[in-house]
Formats: sequence, C-alpha cells, structure tokens
Amino acid sequence: MGINTGGMDPTGMGSYTGYPGSKYWNVDSRPLSEATSVLRSFVITNIVQDSQWEIDRMTRYYLFWKFYDGLHWKDFNDGMISFNYVRAFIDKVNMFLLGNEAFSFQVKSYYSDQIDDEIEKIAEELMMYHWGKSDKSQLAYEILQMGSITGDCWIGASWQGGEYEKYVKVKVFDSRQCFPIFKNGDFNTLERFLVRQPLDSTKEQPYKLYVIQYTDKSIETWYQKDVTINDSSVAKYEHKKYPNKYGFIPVVHIKNRPNAAKFYGTSDASDILKLNKVYNEMNQQIKAVIDYHVTPTTVITGASAKSLKKGLGQIWSGLPAEANVFNLGLDVDLSAALEFIKDLKTAMHELSDVPENALGKIQAISNTSAAALQITYHPLLQQANIKAMTYGEGITEMNSMILRILEIEDPKNERLKKLRKLAPRFRSEMRIVPVFAYGFPKDRMDELNRAEIELRLKLGSRKEIMERMGKQNIDALMEQIDDDTLHQALLQAKLQEALSGVPPEPGINPDDDSGAIEEPELNPNPAE
Repeated sequence: MGINTGGMDPTGMGSYTGYPGSKYWNVDSRPLSEATSVLRSFVITNIVQDSQWEIDRMTRYYLFWKFYDGLHWKDFNDGMISFNYVRAFIDKVNMFLLGNEAFSFQVKSYYSDQIDDEIEKIAEELMMYHWGKSDKSQLAYEILQMGSITGDCWIGASWQGGEYEKYVKVKVFDSRQCFPIFKNGDFNTLERFLVRQPLDSTKEQPYKLYVIQYTDKSIETWYQKDVTINDSSVAKYEHKKYPNKYGFIPVVHIKNRPNAAKFYGTSDASDILKLNKVYNEMNQQIKAVIDYHVTPTTVITGASAKSLKKGLGQIWSGLPAEANVFNLGLDVDLSAALEFIKDLKTAMHELSDVPENALGKIQAISNTSAAALQITYHPLLQQANIKAMTYGEGITEMNSMILRILEIEDPKNERLKKLRKLAPRFRSEMRIVPVFAYGFPKDRMDELNRAEIELRLKLGSRKEIMERMGKQNIDALMEQIDDDTLHQALLQAKLQEALSGVPPEPGINPDDDSGAIEEPELNPNPAE
C-alpha cells in the first residue's frame, strides 16, 4: 500500500526556557535546557516513547535542525529578527573543507608509503565510479551537513543491479530516524540498526512508523501503529524479512566531533546555539526601542489636543501662553546593549573557530603572503582538519564496504579482478582514503616558485608536485609535456640551422617531423 511519508514538521509554539529536571536522569542524560516542550512532545508522539536516552537525543537533533533552518523563536518566526549564524558557521566550515570538487581518492598501505601506480589507478577509478554514480559532490555536502548539525551522520550502501549499469549506491540517513542497538551495551558491537521513518497517520493509513532493521544476518521492514522501540513489545504490520548476504550491516557511523566520554558526536551548533538565541533577542529588543520612537508621541501640557491635527505642514495657533508641546525623543542609552551585542558576536566567532573575515568582513587589501593568510585563517583550518579526520575515516570505511559488496554482487568486474590480481590482500593491507579539496585561498606564484626550487634541488618529483597541485591524469600530462619539450628542441635546432647554417646536434634529424631521435649506426665489423 502507498504510504505518505511527507508533511511532518515539528515546528511551532514552544518555549526555550527549558523544563524542570528529574531525579530519573543522571548527569549524562540530563534534560536539554534549550529544548522546547513542543519538540519533546513531538518526539514522544511520533518517534520514540519508551527510551529516555533516545528521547533526549532526538530532541537535541530536532532542536539543532530548527535553528539551522532559521526558526529561532517560539512563534512568529516570519516577523522576528533571526541572524542565523548557526547556518553561516556550519556552511562556511563545510565548504572550506570541500572546495570545488569535494574530494578525490588515494590508496594508502598499512605497511609502507610506496604504492604501485597501477594498483592506485585501478582502486581510484573504482571508487570514483561508485561515488560518482551516487552524485559525489552533493552527497559529500549532505554528509557534512547532517553530521555538523546533529553531531552524528550515518551513511549506508545498497546494490543497484541495473541491466546497463551496476554500482553500489551510497546514501545519507536522516540522523533523527537512526537508532543503533548494541549488544549488551557494548558500543563496539552493533547488534541492530533501525531506521524509523515517521508517517502521517490517517483513517485510510493508520500507521505511524515505517521501520527498516539491519542485522548481519537479515534485513527486515514493517509498519507500526505506535512508536515503541522495545522489540519484544512491538506490533509489526506487513512484516517482511530478507537474508543479508553480505554478512555485515552496510552502515557507517561518522562522528562530527568525537567525544571520548560518549559514543555520539558533538554538533557544531552546540557551543553557539545559546549565544545566537540571546543575540537575536537583544537585537529584537533594540529594534523595539527604535520602532517605538520612529513614530514619536506628542505631549501637550496646558492646552487641549481635541482639535489639533498632527502631520506635516500642520500649523497650530491660538494656544495659551503657558502651553507646552513637544515630542518624546530617544533618550535611552543603548551603548551598553550595543556593546554587549558585539561581545556576543565575537564570542560566537571565537567558539566556532570561524574568523569574521571568513564571513565577508571588509579587510585592508594588501600583498598578504600565503603564510600570513594561514595564520589568519588557522582556526578555520583547524576545524576543517578535524572534519577531514573524522569524515575521512568514515568514507574510508565505506570504501571498504563497497569493495566487499562488489566481491559478492559483481565478482566479474574487470577492475576488481585486476585489483585482486595485483594485490590479493588489498582489503587487509591497504585502504582507499579521501583527499579533500579544501577551499583555502592559494598563492599560485608561491606554489610555482616552491615547485621550481624543489625540482632544482632534487627534493621532489614532477608527479608528486603535480598531485599536490591537484592536477588530473598526471601520467598522460607528463608524457605530453615531454613531447612538447622534445618538439621545442627540434624546432630550435631547425631555426639554428636556418639562421647560421650550423648543422644540428648529432642524433637529431631536422627533416624528421615526428621528432624521433636517430640512433647512431653501429659498425657491424668491429675490426674496421
């Protein structure tokens, strides 16, 4: 039967003043002071109701998404001021890491830094195909967006066995629907993974949840009329069960910012959400003061105002001598409030590691070196490096899953066969890691000067330098450069002969347009 999965939006009236604590929650599961009663009620009604830990986690996720979407007020969000720095900071760090091309791939060994060129080429082509078929650039943005907002991101893999194209599709799960279940509470042993999608229940469609459950042995789907998560008490409708031929759960958990004290990651919004809220409130209050004085109140003493008209060009006459008429002015000192607002904005930049210049603040134009720019943007670079580490590990693990799925679903894949022939123990000894593009401003001339010095001092190879500069098809490019160099040498030789009559250097045939170098003729009789 068809199920309508859209239309549910837990936004509306609520209060950010929080709710009282409870003796039933310990220090690691205390109530979220920023959460609204409406969000919490929505989670209990539509997502999960019998796990206090999960209720807190889901409420936190929904709250962060609400702020990212610009819904910073209890109600009347369309008419209230909302400076959405939560979204600005998150998007800035993510795009700084992804740059224009998101990421490429590189093969690394657990034992050595030396990787065979053919192995690296085949492995990179394999991953670029499967990630490319999954819309790599948009997928990379969604992965970082989901993880940065909620603190956790789950990505899954599924086989697409079409007639003309076969590939492993990578997709992002909504963290607000993800529920990992661990064996005996051991975070290192994932027993089940549930995706619980809320539905709009009606008389025609009575279900409240559509659930997909992954285990290492099976994949199950069913509908629920309640939001119970306890498997022993769940009533399952239209229950279907399929064998999991992979032998593992094809889902990877990525922590946005790891926390050694807990399993789940930390959101980028956790440090600035309260500050952004107070910042909006202060600006709204100042706006209210200014709005009050935009249309000033006229005060009349010693006379009657019944027959007087206010407006431009109006002349009042005949007032008693002791009458006094004046407009209330803006006598409120807002300097302290404005200074506090500046302090709030500075604090948000400092806590988020996003410099003000990164958001478009005008700065003096000068010949700033790349080193000086790196110092200026070091906090932003630091945040990007943390994400490159955490999301890089998750993408690397997903690449390993793709290879495992390929070995089962498409064992005759030509590139996979070549890879297994060249490196039979590839999956156990090597890994395919992402290389993020980074959108950091670069000094092109400085890079070229460094490359020239490295080549002159024999400190690096052309291939290494080209990889660092982001060149593509490096082997073919180097061959083309060598051909151009040889062609230029031949042209120079011909020009020298034409101008001075001096014959070309030995071994060079000026009439040979192909640019081939002649081999010296060997004497077949050494005695002569």
